[in-house]
Amino acid sequence: MNSAAAQDGNPRYVAKPMSTAKSMFTTMVLALAGMVLVYVGVGYMLADRWHVDTSRAVTAGPDKVAALVKDFRTWENWSSMQANLGAGTKSEITGQPGTAIQRITWTGSLGTATLTMTAVEVDSLAYEFHLRQPDMTEPELRGKGTLRWQADGTGTAVTWHDEALLDTLPLRWFGWFGALQEKVKQIQGTSLAGLQQTFDAAGKTPAAK
Repeated sequence: MNSAAAQDGNPRYVAKPMSTAKSMFTTMVLALAGMVLVYVGVGYMLADRWHVDTSRAVTAGPDKVAALVKDFRTWENWSSMQANLGAGTKSEITGQPGTAIQRITWTGSLGTATLTMTAVEVDSLAYEFHLRQPDMTEPELRGKGTLRWQADGTGTAVTWHDEALLDTLPLRWFGWFGALQEKVKQIQGTSLAGLQQTFDAAGKTPAAK
């Protein structure tokens, strides 16, 4: 502390000003600590899962819908669900159509992804999506979904449901922004539209003589 003479002649002690650099450092530390508290505190209050649903009526009977959606070999004709794992991504379909072991496997420089049917019923199917990146020892479950169909007048009402857990803070914040959900919603919509287009194209094909 420095002394200074007052008007009455007696010395007064005044605090030495904090240096500008030290003040800025303290402010930065406090700001960073506040950001961490917000990231962690708010992050744990965000939703720990997400789900997306899309429904559409198609002009084909339930049997025809089931024949297409239960066979992964037809999905490339109508579904926009794809895994991009870098240039040269390749896909392979294994397993008997309509069974709970049928699978699509994508491989590329960024890893391996699989879409596996886990349950198949008369009017529905369920699947899981796993991803294994090069730095992973085991594939991770990244999402699961269901497709359901039922008669609706002369056609069929099809409902597509996708969901996933957000089990880490980064994933919860990522889910909060909603970009992934919007992408999934787009895939569901274009896929169901592609399903209708497949039936439209089949109806325009001349019958074999």
